[in-house]
Amino acid sequence: MAKMELTSRQKQAVESRGGNLLVSAAAGSGKTSVLARRIVSLIEEGADIRRMLIVTYTNLAAAEMRDRIRRELSA
Repeated sequence: MAKMELTSRQKQAVESRGGNLLVSAAAGSGKTSVLARRIVSLIEEGADIRRMLIVTYTNLAAAEMRDRIRRELSA
């Protein structure tokens, strides 16, 4: 699966390091991709995923998030 190209706002969300971040956007806008990339980026910088609070609205979205993070980390 090819990585989607990020918009400038999405890129800002992935790269922001000022503290906590809330991502709120319409369905199909790329929230899951952006959050997965941000989490992977933080992990690659040494952050511990066990200390992160990552909230989604559905079990399906949570499963998709886990899968994307696993795929990115194993790539």
